[in-house]
Formats: sequence, C-alpha cells, structure tokens
Amino acid sequence: MKKTLIAAAALMAMAGAAQAQVSLYGLIDLSYGKSLPADLADQKADFHSGGDNGSSEGNSTSRVGLKGSMDVGGGTKVNFRLETSGIQSDGDLNGTFFGRQMWAGFSGSWGEVRLGRQDSVPFQTMIDFDFNGASNGVSSSCYSFIGAAAPCTLGRVDRSLQYISPNMGGFTAQIGFTPKNGGADGSGIPNDQAFFGLGLKYAAGPLAVAAAYEKSRVDGGENFWSVAGSYDFGVAKAMVSYANAGDIDKDGWGKGWGIGAVAPIGNVNVGAIFHKNQDLLDGITSWELFANTEIFKGTYLYAEYGKWNSKEPIDEGGKDSASGFAVGVIFTF
Repeated sequence: MKKTLIAAAALMAMAGAAQAQVSLYGLIDLSYGKSLPADLADQKADFHSGGDNGSSEGNSTSRVGLKGSMDVGGGTKVNFRLETSGIQSDGDLNGTFFGRQMWAGFSGSWGEVRLGRQDSVPFQTMIDFDFNGASNGVSSSCYSFIGAAAPCTLGRVDRSLQYISPNMGGFTAQIGFTPKNGGADGSGIPNDQAFFGLGLKYAAGPLAVAAAYEKSRVDGGENFWSVAGSYDFGVAKAMVSYANAGDIDKDGWGKGWGIGAVAPIGNVNVGAIFHKNQDLLDGITSWELFANTEIFKGTYLYAEYGKWNSKEPIDEGGKDSASGFAVGVIFTF
C-alpha cells in the first residue's frame, strides 16, 4: 500500500511539473577592482566574482535561481522563487544555499501574496530610484546608510508575509509582516520583535514618486522611513530622496538626502549619485560615478567608481575615507 501511495505521489508531482512554467535564471558578475569595504581593510584590487567578500565586490551579486508559475484556475496562479546566496570566485556560496530568495504564494487580478524569505518592503518599493542598482562595491545609497531603499540596514527578511496590490492607474501598494525572531537584517541578526513594512508608489509617464516605512526590528530600536521621486526629461533622468533611519543616540543610522542622474550617451548609460548622512560619524558624504552598456544580448559591460568620507574615523585605525572601483562584465540568463 505504501509503495502504491509513493508511486501515485511521484506521478502527481510529475504532472504538476509538466503544468507549471518553471525556468532557470541567473547572473554572473566578473570584475577587476576593489570595493569600499576592501579599501578600508587595505586590500588590493583583484579579479572578483560578484559573490566575493560577502557580495561586496563588483556591481551585482553572482547567483542562480529557479522561478515558476502555475495557473490553478479561477484566474489565480501559484508562484515561487528560489535563489542562491552570492557565488564566490572559488565556486562556494557566501551564505545559506537559497539565501537570497525562498518564497511561494498566489497572484491574481486582486494582487499577489508571498510568504518566505524575500527582500524587505522598503527595498522593493525604492530600489528603482537607485540608478546604479545598489552596486555591491560603491553604492552611495548603501555606504551612507540613508539611501531610500536602505539596502544595508534593511535587507532580506525570513518568514515574511507580504501583499502587493495590482497596478491601479499607476498606483501600487505593498505591505509586509514578519513575526518575532522571524527576520534578519543586512547583518543576519534576528529581530526580537514583530515588525511590518509599508510601501506606496505612483508612476505615470516620466514621473515616479514613492514612500516607504518599516517599524523597528528590535525592541526599543528606531523606525525607518523614506521618500523619493524621479523625473525623466528625455535627455536625462533625475532623482531626489530623503531617508530617516533613526536617532544615532538610540542605535539608529541617522538621516539625510540623496540626488542622482543618469543619461544615455549613444548606447552608453552614464550617471552619478550622491548621498549625505547628516548624523552618522558626525556626517558622511558618499558618491559614485558609473557607466554601462549592453554589448551582446543579456551581456553588459560596466565601469564604476565610488568615494566615501566621514568627519569621524570609522574604525580604530583612524580611517575616515575610502574609495572603490570596478570594471566588469555581467552575464544574465
């Protein structure tokens, strides 16, 4: 009887796989350079995969993933995504196997629900306002700690239940809830209280505006909120943002603003981003310059340079500045 049930289950799984639309995807970032953290640690420039040094090298994180969708009737689909942690130069992973994404859920005309490990609501809402895609190595948004998407301080979360609304005339909303000890910040530290995030976005024509909020993940900690807007003038696209990551005296990350612009010059996108944290280390300025172009289908050549300065030393060595750069190729499939 047991063998019969196992055989039946295997046949059902095969039938389900045949109905589902499952695809393998990935990204490989190969570069030469060194990140801002590498410069602070006195490391020399070298060849890197996007997964090296905790995925702080190059522009993007090398990874492989599986994603799928299946129509289950009534206008509803089942969706899932499994995505590895950063792949290092030696082929190993810099974290758990599916450390970037591991979620499943449903979608329909009413929106989408997801449960599992996924990007935080503020990150998903605001990442489009970072014109260089939150570069691993030189992101002024990340290394100022007050970017609109706050990629360093509000990273992925575990056991997160999120709802994403359908597009309603250009307006979308997203809300997420994570139970106590169910999430982790960018450093992998578990949260000690339940928290929620909210994101609102409006995009129509050349204009896009958004706001995001996340309650503190730790008891007695500081909440995060940010606003941003962008406008495409045709010859160039400009961005402005403001973020408040909490009072420094209460273990927050400070507050500040950012500006950025990107413009096509022939087939090359050229841009610059600047952020100013008014509070952390008595004031941080961080900026980056970047250029990228598609050289073959799904293959991109890029170059970027970033600089970080603070008014107070960041470590016992007394360093108050760092610079980083990368020249690389990104393969997508």
